[in-house]
Amino acid sequence: MVIPALQQAIHRYHIQHPDDDFPLLHHREQTLRRRFQALFFAPLLGIETLTAFDTREHPLLTLIGQGYHSSTLGQFLGQLERINAAEALMPALVPHQPGQVTYVDGHMIAFWTRVAMHKGKITMLGRIMAGSQAIIAHNAVGQALFVEYHPPDRHLSQVIVAYCQQVVEATGIMLFVIDRAVNSLALACAFAQQGWGLLCMLDDNEHAGLASFDATLVDTHTDGTRVYSGSWTVPRHEDPRHFVIVEPAAGKILGYWGTAKVRELLEVSAWPQGYRERSEIQENSFKRMIDHGALNTNYGRKKILGVDRHQQRAQEQLDHAREAAQKRVEKQEQAVTTQQAKVLESTSKGHGKRLEQRQHTLGRLEKASKDAQHKHDQLAAAAVALGPLGERADRDFRKQTIMTVRTLLLENALTSFMAVLLGFLKTPVSLDCLLKLLFERSGARLETATQVVYWVNTTGLSVSYHRLLAAVVDGLCAMDLREQGKPLHVRLKTMPP
Repeated sequence: MVIPALQQAIHRYHIQHPDDDFPLLHHREQTLRRRFQALFFAPLLGIETLTAFDTREHPLLTLIGQGYHSSTLGQFLGQLERINAAEALMPALVPHQPGQVTYVDGHMIAFWTRVAMHKGKITMLGRIMAGSQAIIAHNAVGQALFVEYHPPDRHLSQVIVAYCQQVVEATGIMLFVIDRAVNSLALACAFAQQGWGLLCMLDDNEHAGLASFDATLVDTHTDGTRVYSGSWTVPRHEDPRHFVIVEPAAGKILGYWGTAKVRELLEVSAWPQGYRERSEIQENSFKRMIDHGALNTNYGRKKILGVDRHQQRAQEQLDHAREAAQKRVEKQEQAVTTQQAKVLESTSKGHGKRLEQRQHTLGRLEKASKDAQHKHDQLAAAAVALGPLGERADRDFRKQTIMTVRTLLLENALTSFMAVLLGFLKTPVSLDCLLKLLFERSGARLETATQVVYWVNTTGLSVSYHRLLAAVVDGLCAMDLREQGKPLHVRLKTMPP
């Protein structure tokens, strides 16, 4: 699906820009395939940045029959950017049967620069810095479905509805499982209004245990954990959420919530397990893609200047604060005026104790009025200090998106490959171990008119790993793999010391 999608994107670009001319527009199918394969297999060869093609010894020539330098692949990636290849490649992520549940999570990547850029909480470094946020969707079996990049200063809750709309259009899935970054009544109402399902968790401070819910016991686990289902004890008619409460034998009570679509598609007793599967499906998948998919690597240095949103948000906060402060000033001034009238009344009538009380109140109100005015003046000074809106840059995410789609395609392929291979093996093997055995060892490639043979060197392997590699090779041969229609065979080769 990848090469036809790229060819369609090239054709579409050529029609829209008939006067443009660059090498990608004239690539043969074989050239297009091999160059994309070089980008596709690079992480498995230990290559994250394209410059490593020039400095690192790797078996790319053995693997695809063609070696490349970084200058060639850098130009290729730049030309893919021009034709907006990310949009063309995105449908290749979606399997024929995507399932009925989508897991969504964000992944922050740091970006080091001296240029003023929008910043966010880059969690893997524990600091505020520039970077990018990839919002990635997976289905229930761990296949990546969609990715979109945003600046790190935009919270997931600000973009999640539009993002999920694109996922629904691409996959037809309308049930989403997302972490507490989207835990809010407003988003629950937004998803319910669209007819989508959203499964999320309550924060611990939002409930007081079972006392907060009109709950019914629906399941009891063998370890004594009880699962309840219900709604708020005090009805909240504007709240469309239904709740599942998990009371473990020991430990704190956990609250899960879902919209009506979640109840329709998923048994309430399965909500906690469905939510907990996020860890393996997404968080552990991110770790694997960082390890052998170059997920944390930045591609492309282009930046797009725009309004400084940090300053803009600070200005908006100051404007709201000044508006509120001005109302307090007016309220205090009105109170002082009213109290002054009372003091004059008491003075004219010759009051004694009442006059003293009213004078004391007037002094207190005058002090409060001065404090309110001082606060307003401070906010006005802060607004002046901010000055006119400046400029701040965002990354141009086109190259980054292309390479992240590449990473997701690779992860999907590896996941499917492992599922098939393990069916031919009697000895279990992890993906990490398999990649080291096959892609971090030297070898040779022989192509004839009727077949393609790969030789994997076994020098230095221990007896146990030699046996494991032999079993893997037997499994690969049993899979009846083919390369461009030719049967593919893998053989072991022991090199002389």
